[in-house]
Amino acid sequence: MLVAVTLAFLVDSAAVSTGPLREVVYKISSVSTRALSIETFGGSVVVNDQPVAPGVPNTLYAPEPTSQRYATGEDGTLVVDVLSVDQDVVRANVTENLRGKSIPRTYAALVSPNGLVSFNVPDPSPTARFLLPLFAIRFASPDSYDAGSTWHVKLKGDATDVDDAFTVTGQDGPLLLLEEHESITVSSAHGMNFSGSGKFTYKPSLLIPITGTFEEHGARGTMDSNDEMRITVRFDRISDSRDMVPAQATK
Repeated sequence: MLVAVTLAFLVDSAAVSTGPLREVVYKISSVSTRALSIETFGGSVVVNDQPVAPGVPNTLYAPEPTSQRYATGEDGTLVVDVLSVDQDVVRANVTENLRGKSIPRTYAALVSPNGLVSFNVPDPSPTARFLLPLFAIRFASPDSYDAGSTWHVKLKGDATDVDDAFTVTGQDGPLLLLEEHESITVSSAHGMNFSGSGKFTYKPSLLIPITGTFEEHGARGTMDSNDEMRITVRFDRISDSRDMVPAQATK
């Protein structure tokens, strides 16, 4: 059924809702860095037997090693509007209001019962990628609330193997304290493997995360190059149309 719902979502993502069932607003920030280095083994090779000048061979020299680094940051607010829940599949719109952007960015998401997410854009923000799975209806079942309880969300595709492990480390009043450990293995020739970890608080009575941080590291390498990526995100709930308790009182 999830496949059918996903296809309908992709085809009809522009459908107009009469209004959200729920609106949750988060203060967010993220930093993404990427480093690409290309090394050479040095040396030179004679291209042909025709000298460029008397006594000077036509020689091709290996280029110098190169290194490039990029860094981007985002901060602002992220709004999750829950539009519907059908057979435990959550349909939502994500709206980002980021500093330095003149207009908000809005896109749609489907959250399966166990936390696998489909977006209708190829480049959702890092914060949305980490936050939306925690809106899953069956993210944490009541028999998983004891300290030490662990469960996994797994996805195995033709070239990708995902294993996301969540562990309850304790409770703080109505909140669960959770740790997450992620592993993504890509078998394609140019794929990048990722590992990540995070900590967050989760309110099971409302089925949403309250505040948290997550860091993900990706790497891939060849004989003469190395490509690394690191992403750090933070989110803090600041309002919720289904929760009348002030945000600061629920961490």
